Amino acid sequence: LKVCGKGGGFDKIVQVYNAEDLFNALKTAEYDVIVVDPRKEHGFGMDTVLKVQDTFNKQRILIISDVSDEDKVLQILERGVQGYLTYECDEDEIIHAIFSISKGEKFYCNKVLDIVFNKHLYKKTEDNCDATSLTSRETEVACLIAKGNTNREVAEHMYLSPHTIHTHRKNIMKKLGIRSASELTLYAVSTGLIEA
Repeated sequence: LKVCGKGGGFDKIVQVYNAEDLFNALKTAEYDVIVVDPRKEHGFGMDTVLKVQDTFNKQRILIISDVSDEDKVLQILERGVQGYLTYECDEDEIIHAIFSISKGEKFYCNKVLDIVFNKHLYKKTEDNCDATSLTSRETEVACLIAKGNTNREVAEHMYLSPHTIHTHRKNIMKKLGIRSASELTLYAVSTGLIEA
């Protein structure tokens, strides 16, 4: 999908039915968002999504799929997919997701957020009974990163060095058992640190 800058619609929509056609389309033109249903019977799989990320690392992706296999959902989210909806999401939510992702935002439906929240809740229960606590500075850093800011942008916002932010980021990831900025975003939304 190529999203209009001013008109509120789409400049270009290309529909493909297999991975080969998808990669050919991405090689010949730029798209704001690609929408994928990663089911092999539809000509796509999770491996297709991962290959798109590796080959076109700036390409924004919206997954619309089921969430029956929670491990697969988490695997793809940990790779930094910008959006994930389920088949139960209505047309308005899909359109909202497309426009949000095209502007560089992330968009996940509540069922997907529940999977991430339950994973962290279970992990903390299994590991120990101690509450995970972030300092006020770490919470501020976490919120800014979860909103899509880079280390440098967070550093400028907080008047700190990028190295200091990098250190805070490592500590936050370790405390929360998180491995990616995308997972941090999901955690921040599901725990109320930032609004969905």
